[in-house]
Amino acid sequence: MEYCQGPDLFTYFESRNFTINEELACKIVHQLATAIYYLHEYNIVHRDLKPENILMTSNDDNSDIKLLDFGLSKILPTNGICLDSVGTIV
Repeated sequence: MEYCQGPDLFTYFESRNFTINEELACKIVHQLATAIYYLHEYNIVHRDLKPENILMTSNDDNSDIKLLDFGLSKILPTNGICLDSVGTIV
């Protein structure tokens, strides 16, 4: 398992009073969208995406992100539909 020195995304945002610049927001969203696209190419649905399940690889602002907690993930058949209600209740 890969070691990630940084905090989860929620803790990172919280330490910055939930304020980040547009360039950093674009970088995070792009990395997250790329990861989700990759999973969907293999018919994997995460089903519990939230800031607490996204880790930063380091403590600096140029950190990459990693998805974790695939405990609720599911592999669907091609063109399958998932109707289960799972995930974290807010």
